[in-house]
Order: sequence, then structure tokens, then C-alpha cells
Amino acid sequence: MVPDLIDASNRLASVPGLCSGNADEAVAALSTRYRPHRLLLSNQTAGLDFRHHAITSGAASLNLLHYGPELIVDAGTFDSFYMLEFPLGGGVDVRYGDQRVSSRVGSGLVLSPGAYVRSTWRADTTQVMLRLDRGFVEQAWQRYTGETTRRTPVFQAELDLQTPAGRRIARLIGLMAAEQIEAGSAVLSPMPLVHAVLDTLFDQVPVTPVATVEAAMAGPLPAHVRGFRRLLDDPRQLPATVTELARRLDVSPRTLTTGMRRFTGLSPHEYLTMRRMEHARKLLDRGGMSIARVAESVGYAHAGRFAASFRAYCGVNPSRLAGQGDF
Repeated sequence: MVPDLIDASNRLASVPGLCSGNADEAVAALSTRYRPHRLLLSNQTAGLDFRHHAITSGAASLNLLHYGPELIVDAGTFDSFYMLEFPLGGGVDVRYGDQRVSSRVGSGLVLSPGAYVRSTWRADTTQVMLRLDRGFVEQAWQRYTGETTRRTPVFQAELDLQTPAGRRIARLIGLMAAEQIEAGSAVLSPMPLVHAVLDTLFDQVPVTPVATVEAAMAGPLPAHVRGFRRLLDDPRQLPATVTELARRLDVSPRTLTTGMRRFTGLSPHEYLTMRRMEHARKLLDRGGMSIARVAESVGYAHAGRFAASFRAYCGVNPSRLAGQGDF
């Protein structure tokens, strides 16, 4: 483990926070602080051991987060902040846009805005996490480059803490926690340390600047995007294909795909699969239906194909939830 991050975690744990065994309470707390998201426990009988401690100053917040059992955090599209994540135990596997990235003890992740993020937290994972407002980072990048046009820096996601950049960022995070928590009434602003983290990222981590597309500038959701999402609020529509749903909305599948990706970060197929799996899980939890019948109700002609999709999405076999050994 990295001593600086261990020190930061010990100090953060001393700050009053939220501890709960209730998944809805955990989601509500983090959705308020970060963004709306969903939690999917791989084992529904496993007890949640949610713990969150944080200190916030301006455009930055330093967090200590623990869930307990293995679970999936479906955060959707990061749009308003960057997140630096460093496991102290366990590890996290992340679907990050079209990439698959991971972190373990001794490595971390730098997640930039604009990508769809779905994380699988291994059992007993605890992370120290630094959240930075998107606008703050973009302004710092503009000053760093001297460019007249504001752009969004997208960093290489995986960060080895044994590299000079990794060691320096860990050391700076340790200093942030020490200054904010142990300095008492003489608390210094952590922003010089936050700027030092950004300078390290800009100087030493591969970065690609992209044109900034603010969600607010994109305007309200187009009618076909709203309509697609509204259609799928009705479980009876879940067996339909994307092509059929696009036809009902009087748009082409390509237009629907462009709109969904721009405004939600998901393709129509990804969104349809998400809603299918959510409804399938409700049916399985309710009981009384065979897996084949559940599969058919959400648009799968073959129970085996449904089981593979459900396992990939929810991290558990449907037979385990249904209490069945076969189809």
C-alpha cells in the first residue's frame, strides 16, 4: 500500500460521515453529492457496509468510500466532474466508455468527463477518491496551455502509483487530508495542493484535449430521446427491437443513436438492455416465473442468451435469484 494514501484514509475516517446498511440510503447520499446512479449487489443476501467520509473545499472534495460486498455502481455518463480513485484494498473493474480499465492496490484511475462509467467493486474495497469540478479543471488546462478556446482534457485512465506522477499525486493527497483535518483553526486552503495535482497530471500523464460540449449547452432533450425513454418506462415495450422503437418514434435508428449518445452517453441498444435487465431483476425477485418466461417477457427468445446478458450486466446468474438450477 501507499503510506500517503493510508494516512489520508485514516484522517478521513475520523471525519463524521454516513454509515448505513441500506442501499437506497447510500444511493441517495452519493447521488446528492455526485450524480444519480444505481447499485447492483452481486449477492442480494450480502449485507451492505456503506461508509462515506468527505471534506470539501471549493471545486475539490476528498472522499473515503467503502461498500462492503461485491457490487456494481452504474454511474451513467460523467459530465460535470473528474474523479481520481485509489483502492486501499480489493479493486475496481470499470467499463469506461469503450474501454475496460481497472485499479488495484498500488494503482489508480483518473476518470474524465464524457464517458459512460460502470464500475464493479470487488468485495471489501475501500477507496480514497478526489473529485474535481469539470469547469475548474478545464480553466486550469486553458491557463496551462495558453489556448484561447476552452477544451476538456481527457487523461489516460490507468495510473501506476509507482511512477513519479503516481507517487507525487499520492503524496499531495496525503498533504490535503493532513492540512484540512489536523490543522484545526489554522486550516490552510487546499487549492495550491489541488493545483499541484493538476500540474502533475498535465505534465506527466498522457492527455488528449477534446472540444468541450457542456450538457447545459446541448439544450433540452430532443423529442425522440424523451420519447424513447418514455416508451421503455412501459415494460410491455421491452421485447421490441431498437429498429421497431425508432419506427414508432418516426425517426431512423441512426438519428436515435446520435441523440441518445449525445444526451445520455448510451446507445439505444445499451439503454434498452439496461431497462430489460432492471425489469428482469424485478420479476426474478418477485418470484413465480420461470427464467424462460422472464427472458421472453423482456425480449429474449433464448433463455441461455438472456442468462448470459443478465450475468454480464448484474454480475449474478438469474438462476441464483430465481432459486432454480436450470431453465
